[in-house]
Amino acid sequence: MADQPNILLIITDHQAWYQHYFRDDFNIDLPQWEAFASQGTMFERTYAVAPICTPARASMMTGCYPSQHGMIWNTNLRHRGNHFDFRPDQKLYSHHLSEAGYRNAYIGKWHCGTEKIIADYGIEGWCPPEYGQPYLTDKYRSYAKSLGLGRPTGTIEHRLRRSGETGHGLIEDYMDASGTMDGPIEGHHDHFVSNLAKEKLAELCQSQQPWSLVASYWGPHHAYFPTEPFANTIDPTTIPEDPTFNEDLSKRPFRYTQHFHTHSARTLWPKWSTWQKILARTYEQQMQTDHAIGQLLEALRHHGQAENTIVIWVADHGDTIGTHGGMWDKSSTYTEEVARVPLTIRWPVHFRGNNRSSALVSNMDVTATMLEAAGIAIPTEMASRSLLPLCRDPHDAEWSNTLICEHNGHGINLLQRILFQDQYKYVAAIYDGDELYDLQKDPNETNNLIQSPDHQSIAENLRHRLLHHIESTDDRVASPLRPWLEGAFGAK
Repeated sequence: MADQPNILLIITDHQAWYQHYFRDDFNIDLPQWEAFASQGTMFERTYAVAPICTPARASMMTGCYPSQHGMIWNTNLRHRGNHFDFRPDQKLYSHHLSEAGYRNAYIGKWHCGTEKIIADYGIEGWCPPEYGQPYLTDKYRSYAKSLGLGRPTGTIEHRLRRSGETGHGLIEDYMDASGTMDGPIEGHHDHFVSNLAKEKLAELCQSQQPWSLVASYWGPHHAYFPTEPFANTIDPTTIPEDPTFNEDLSKRPFRYTQHFHTHSARTLWPKWSTWQKILARTYEQQMQTDHAIGQLLEALRHHGQAENTIVIWVADHGDTIGTHGGMWDKSSTYTEEVARVPLTIRWPVHFRGNNRSSALVSNMDVTATMLEAAGIAIPTEMASRSLLPLCRDPHDAEWSNTLICEHNGHGINLLQRILFQDQYKYVAAIYDGDELYDLQKDPNETNNLIQSPDHQSIAENLRHRLLHHIESTDDRVASPLRPWLEGAFGAK
């Protein structure tokens, strides 16, 4: 098709967003995101279809729920029933685009397979298998050498699991830490990804074919090590205390206690003043990621491809950092902080900018959006829905007031299905207590309404909708939830 657009999908990793970005009392300076959002449609209620890297990313690659594509936990977790690569018969977005004449490329974090990477699916570019710690790859070391840089070093200010190991040193394999990174911005892994993506973009722009490019960043995932000029730009004392920081989790379901004890950051750092310093690094790393993405978007403009390229900027999931009793990372909870993600879509030749949508959407919906933009019929087996109608008319487009997401735990098998309807959020968790929140009245999820006499009819309706979804999608992973939702084990 002569009018097929190019497609650029930008994925950030593990981004602290809800109750971090949309605030009146504090501002994270993300100029590239702000400019980009003003040019497209920002989706204010976007959820991770599953709040863990592999399930969410695999759903964006396939347009299917984790229960459908089989990667229900991270690929490094050798749980029974988890797939470690896509099934041979599983179609990815790239297969559909290739059939429509697209040239497809991918740069950066993959985390959708143990043995197979992008080349096994006919995609050009570069990514390591599994999580693929970027600083340990040969590709990064070659890149750093070309810039006259050595192995990445920095100052480790806080570390969760081995708290005594702070000070200056190598930071290439750190995860649960924060501090600052030495050297120029080019040494940071997100600028490394942008550099590779710009090189591939220049090549694609010379092609006679329409193209797709996925630029997948490791940031702003911890470890939080921004470089200058982003490091030390935020005064930690200006960061307001999260309203749930001192929360007592004793009345919460077990999964909250499990998260707290496996990521016992509040025990280690009981004072908010410490968290302010960690959050400053968290936000400064977001600023660094934002800058790196801005370089890629500028390259797209430089090549004259910005107008008829649909650009989708999204994250795989959020971050619980500093919330609900002082948590770190993500675990087996589906709080708004770990579930809500940024999402904006820009396509100048097809819809105007400066739009905002409050529709309930998930990051899995980016798959169908790419296919519809390319003129491809959305396969019936896809659960993904195209967001283009909402981009064209955020207020009058027909859209469901219900969204269903999945969570199967992280580190432990803790089956959950989550349903949003209007302002209500229902979390069904087998053997671990359900949750019901009115997010309009209770945005911090501090008042579980599951036992409220005034909300039993609402809870019953949402349970019925979840049962219907499980049956209609043949969600075999969730089959143990059926008797639970029917009340056989006291879910009511």
